[in-house]
Amino acid sequence: MSRRFSLDLGLLETMKPSQTFPRSIVFAAVLAAAFFVAGCATKLAPPITGYTCCNLRPDYGWVSSTNMLGGAIVPAGEPVVIDTMKRDKYAYGTIGGDYVSLRDDTARSKEDMQRWMRQIVVPTDPKLTLASWSSDVQKAVYSAKVVAGMTKPQVLMSLSYPSRSDTKDLNGNTWRYWTTQEDEPVDILFGGDGTVSGFSGKPSAVRAVEFKR
Repeated sequence: MSRRFSLDLGLLETMKPSQTFPRSIVFAAVLAAAFFVAGCATKLAPPITGYTCCNLRPDYGWVSSTNMLGGAIVPAGEPVVIDTMKRDKYAYGTIGGDYVSLRDDTARSKEDMQRWMRQIVVPTDPKLTLASWSSDVQKAVYSAKVVAGMTKPQVLMSLSYPSRSDTKDLNGNTWRYWTTQEDEPVDILFGGDGTVSGFSGKPSAVRAVEFKR
């Protein structure tokens, strides 16, 4: 462990902080790797490669399926290489060239973990699709927020996937996300036409999600 830990700290010194991953997040990710990657890890052959499907929210160095909204944003369309898995719910690699750790909090098998990873890592750059949407929708997605009238694919690109613990069926009319504002949930409500019709939750939580024109 000590040898791997020293190597990871050495890696930290070679990594340059960016707007996508502030140095504190990079440091937390490398510390997580030092403890979790060493031993019992499996190299993926071939690795999972592509682009971030959507705006992701790193939490103390982890990108998690719990997907708490708030804090730093890793934007949609960043290049991804995921090459290591451990314990069927942890994965490691790079996003935008920066080291990252991923965790599926609801995974019960390697297949669950890989299914989630292939949701958030897509083969085609989503920015190509984003460019075809209206200016209001583009502004909302760039802000990682939601405006009434957005479709489900547009909400997914902006907020990523809601936790499977709270939203078991994406075909449903309510998607629940949790926010860092007082640890409160906000529900995205979809109308009969499949577009966002409104929001439900504590005002502080709704403000964290709703895009104001």
